[in-house]
Amino acid sequence: MSPDPGSTLASPNLDLETARQLQRAGRLAEAEQAFHHVLASQPEHVEALRFLAGAALRRGAAGDAVDLLNRAANVDRTDIGTLMELGMAYRVAERMDASRYVLERALELSDGRNTTVRLLLANVLELDQRPELALPHYFRAILDAQHAGSWLSDETTEPGLRPLVRHAMHRVAEGRRALFEGVLHPWRQNADTPLTRIDRALAFYLRDCSETPADPRQRAGLLYVPGLGASPRVDCRDLAWLPTLLARVDTATTEVESCVALASPSDRVGDMAMAPDRSSDVGGPMAHDGIAPPRERQVDIYRCGTLRESIRRLAPQLIAAIADTPLLRIPRHAPEAAIVVLPAGVRTPTRHGCSNSRCSVVVNLTDSSGVDVITGGETHRLPAGAGMVFDASYGIGYGNDGESETRVLVFDIWHPGLAPFERQALGALIAAIVDFDIRLQELA
Repeated sequence: MSPDPGSTLASPNLDLETARQLQRAGRLAEAEQAFHHVLASQPEHVEALRFLAGAALRRGAAGDAVDLLNRAANVDRTDIGTLMELGMAYRVAERMDASRYVLERALELSDGRNTTVRLLLANVLELDQRPELALPHYFRAILDAQHAGSWLSDETTEPGLRPLVRHAMHRVAEGRRALFEGVLHPWRQNADTPLTRIDRALAFYLRDCSETPADPRQRAGLLYVPGLGASPRVDCRDLAWLPTLLARVDTATTEVESCVALASPSDRVGDMAMAPDRSSDVGGPMAHDGIAPPRERQVDIYRCGTLRESIRRLAPQLIAAIADTPLLRIPRHAPEAAIVVLPAGVRTPTRHGCSNSRCSVVVNLTDSSGVDVITGGETHRLPAGAGMVFDASYGIGYGNDGESETRVLVFDIWHPGLAPFERQALGALIAAIVDFDIRLQELA
C-alpha cells in the first residue's frame, strides 16, 4: 500500500522516500505534493527544487521554474545538471540572454565536453536570431557526440533529445551549405563560365555526393577538385615563369645563406599546409650512443599568408622572385613558403597537401647536393639549380643520400589546370572553410 502524502510523515527522510516512490510510479501530481512536503522542512533541497521546477514547466509556469532552479543553483553553483535545467527554463521563459549565460557557464564547467549542454546552447543562440554563432555549436556538439558513439541513430540518442538532435543535423547541413554557397555567389554572378568543378568539389566536401579521386594515391584532406589530372608531377613545359624563377633564385645565393643562418637545429619542418603521413615516416638515421640523429630544419618565408619580417629585410630579391609566380594567396591561410635544410642522410616524412587545387614548387638551391623528391610513391631526382612542380595531394617527402647538406626552396602555387576565375572562387571558398574549421577547433 502506497504511503499517503497527505498524512503527517515521520521524518524528512521518509518524506523524500515517499516522493521518490511516487515519482517512480508515475504518480506525478502526488509526487509533487510529496516534494512540497520535503521543501517545507528543507527549503534548499536540490532534488525537490528541481522536481518542482520540472512540474512548473509542464504547467507552463516558466517563471516559477526559474525561481526554483535559481534556488537550487545557489546551493551548488558547479552543478552542471541544475545549470542545464535553469538554462532550459530561461529559454522557455524567453529570457535568452540569461539562458545563454547559464548554459555557457555549464559548458565551461564541463570543459566543453557536455554535448547536451552545447546542443541546448546552440538552440538558444538560434532562437535568439544568432545563426552564425549557433551553427558551429550545433556542429561541434554533433561531432563530439558521434565521436563518443552517441547521436548516430535513434537507438544511440536519448529519447528526449531526438527531436533537437535531428533539428541540429538538419540545421548544420543547411547552414554550412548556405554559408559556402553565399561565399561563391559573387563569382556565380560575374563569371562567364559555370563553376562546375568547384560546385562538384563543394558537394563532395559537404558529402552531398561521392567523388572518387582520379588517382587512389591522392589524399586531398580538405577539398578535392575534380578534373585536374592524375599525376604526382606537373608538366612544367607550359610554365613560362619557371625558368625565370630559377634564374632569379640563382642570383639570390647570398640572401639564401642569410636566411638559412636564422634556422637553429631545433627548427623542424612545419606542415606547409600538409599533414604528415605517419605510415611512411621513416625519419633520419638511427641515433647512436645517445646522440640524436640529424633532422631537417625549416626557415619560414611565408607562414599562413604572413611574410616573416626578418626575411623581408634579408631576402628582397628572393621574395620578389616568388611573388612573380602564380603564388597561392588566400587571406589568413596562404602563401606558404620556406627553405628546407636537409643534412646528409636525412629522409623526411611524407606530407599531404590539404587540396589538389594547390601544387608545391620545389627548387633545389644552387651549390646543394642532389635531392630526392618522393611523391605518390615515385622518386624524382632533383639536381642543384633545378625545379619541379608537384601535386601536393599525392604527398611530398625529401631524401638527401649525399654526403653534404642540401637546401630546397618550397612554396605553393595554384594548380596550373585552374582558370583564373576558378582560383579566385576557390580562394574565397577555402578561406571560408578554414575559418569555419578554426571556429570549430576553438570550441573543442
